[in-house]
Amino acid sequence: MSEKKEILVLSSPDFGVGKETIGYYTGYTCGYCHGNGWFWNPEIIHERVKIPCPKCGGTGRVKGIVTVEWVPDGEVKTCFGKKQEI
Repeated sequence: MSEKKEILVLSSPDFGVGKETIGYYTGYTCGYCHGNGWFWNPEIIHERVKIPCPKCGGTGRVKGIVTVEWVPDGEVKTCFGKKQEI
């Protein structure tokens, strides 16, 4: 089985903290319905009725949206940690 691999290189943004969307990765088969896009309705036994997959909405495909959230890390610098007396 072949596998698609991509490398993502992160570097801190100039804007400090916040969220940014890195990319949209399309073309993956839905793992819930295995790419069928449907299931047989288990509530109707005497007929074969297809219902759309609740995860992919019946498309059989899913996409990944990679978003990075930048937040402060570590402890406050010592010069800001205590109240300065004047």
